[in-house]
Amino acid sequence: MNLRHTLAAGAVLAASLALATPAEARQASASCWGGPTVTDYKGRTFSTSTCPTWIQTSVLDQASLPGAETTGVLFPGDNWMVCQRKSGENPQYGGGRNNYWLYTQGDTSRIHGGWGWIPATSVSYGGDYQAIPGVRICPADFYG
Repeated sequence: MNLRHTLAAGAVLAASLALATPAEARQASASCWGGPTVTDYKGRTFSTSTCPTWIQTSVLDQASLPGAETTGVLFPGDNWMVCQRKSGENPQYGGGRNNYWLYTQGDTSRIHGGWGWIPATSVSYGGDYQAIPGVRICPADFYG
């Protein structure tokens, strides 16, 4: 493929995203990518995936509500995630519904170095009641 064909294909893709609804464009262009290697407060080392989050959210000591304790706060931006698992219903941010929770570290810390779980509804894309694409599923015996 020559440069002219490459530029034409790029223009077609840009035009199709411009005509898409915001949700369709976000879904079509969004992805998680490789993140840093991190070590949690228990001394375990993990590879991560970086995903955009769109809202400030509490990091919780367990992947469910109610009764979870806040370990810290995660600010919106490009944030890395260790893994995700199904658990209790997420808070409804922006009308999204989900029951996946992602293990990460907050930008602020109250306990456990800010390590814990955030709701999938705080991630910038993903479908209702679906895992966030690009983030691995936690092992069955992993609880943070």
